[in-house]
Amino acid sequence: MDDRVSQIDLSTLQERVYQELRNALYQGRFVPGEQLTIRSLATALGTSPMPVREALQRLVAEKALVQMPNRNFRVAPLTAEIFDELTRIRVEIEGYAAQRAAVRATPALIERLRAINDDFRRVVAADEPNPILEANQAFHFVLYNAAEAPQLLEIIKSLWLRSGPFLALVRKVSGSIVMFERGVHIHERLVAALEHRDPAAARYAIALDIRAAASWFRHNYQFDAPERRAE
Repeated sequence: MDDRVSQIDLSTLQERVYQELRNALYQGRFVPGEQLTIRSLATALGTSPMPVREALQRLVAEKALVQMPNRNFRVAPLTAEIFDELTRIRVEIEGYAAQRAAVRATPALIERLRAINDDFRRVVAADEPNPILEANQAFHFVLYNAAEAPQLLEIIKSLWLRSGPFLALVRKVSGSIVMFERGVHIHERLVAALEHRDPAAARYAIALDIRAAASWFRHNYQFDAPERRAE
């Protein structure tokens, strides 16, 4: 065996593919009900089909995707009922994470969240869809990591896998930038709550962020409109 080269760690590659697909779901790069094929994703990711297949099957187990009889996959559907239930659960779970983070808030955390929200404000003003979603995700997960509760964080990640794709639908609705502009200001309230180490105010701010976005979406998107269904 030639010891001048090292074997490629396939498990690392599989994990990288899995994390990339998770982030794509978190950030709303896939629409609910959208069909995904192993071949097309492998081409886009620059890998062989095997790590893509493994990643997709993990996401099926997490109920973010559904495997079809033809061996293709679909992003889990998002009905009005599912959306409302996920919203209510997120308010409770993510609100609790914000509450814990407020108790543990440090100047470094506050500074980092403020910097991320400044970036969020900038890309919202420029109406840059993908950077908007990336900055929003970054803000929330820096906050949730600060709760210092690994099991809680895993639950939140699972919720975002299911609810993240609704952001892809948001981008199809005219005037959706208003929803994100409101989010910038709510994030400011959250940072202020952390500065004052006020768990109740932090929990309220995150609940408001989730509910305000959900309310805007419910008023501006027709779940049962045929022309909006993913092909």
